[in-house]
Amino acid sequence: VSAASPAAAQIGSFLSKKPYAPPSWASHLALAPSHTFSLGHFPTPIHQWNLPNLPEGTEVWIKRDDLSGMQLSGNKVRKLEFLLSDAVAQGADCVITVGGIQSNHCRATAVAAKYLNLDCYLILRTSKLLVDQDPGLVGNLLVERLLGAHIDLVSKEEYGKIGSVALADLLKKRLLEEGRKPYVIPVGGSNSLGTWGYIEAVRELEQQIQLSGDVQFDDIVVACGSGGTIAGLALGSKLSSLKDRSMHSLFAMTLNTSTIMFKA
Repeated sequence: VSAASPAAAQIGSFLSKKPYAPPSWASHLALAPSHTFSLGHFPTPIHQWNLPNLPEGTEVWIKRDDLSGMQLSGNKVRKLEFLLSDAVAQGADCVITVGGIQSNHCRATAVAAKYLNLDCYLILRTSKLLVDQDPGLVGNLLVERLLGAHIDLVSKEEYGKIGSVALADLLKKRLLEEGRKPYVIPVGGSNSLGTWGYIEAVRELEQQIQLSGDVQFDDIVVACGSGGTIAGLALGSKLSSLKDRSMHSLFAMTLNTSTIMFKA
């Protein structure tokens, strides 16, 4: 394949660091990121969802962010593209994040960190019974252990007493004392930087609507756990050409989040 061909450009884009230019309607926002990593497979498709017994004149469409990369887990990868770019830019040699014992965000972080040759430290919340035992190789724990992630288990009671931020800070302090350069990613990757993942997703959605020619949506619904996905979608929808759309969130601990859109 010629190095100048479109196929070669596509092959070389995965895992590459690239400059980031915000959408024109978001260029005025403070602290816009300057770079991102290509970790997911975008754009994700949108298709009609043929649900039974819908009210007459109502259509439901779904944006398949569960197809953004199976190992990297749906909506998580959009945030990690920005967060891990920042980690590398700051010279980090390891990352820390926090979640439930079967957190998809933690699994996605472990996978992405491995791609980028960063050590991964996970603080996983679980029952006191499992803290005192080995929880084994079940679900996401199997993936994380195969990847060599360092796992600290914390009981729900201790987690509630200390909090995720303080737990991560304590681990960060310990790693700094060992001469490491840790970078902390919050629960779900949900902070101001991670939010850019779904500001960018709105630009993607906006372009897909324009290319469709005649598809317009009245409402956008998304599952919400730590809040970063809904924050990015809400802000992007407000600023972009989607500004007249309504945003709704369903509180849930998300798996591979897809975005649901209604057309009345």
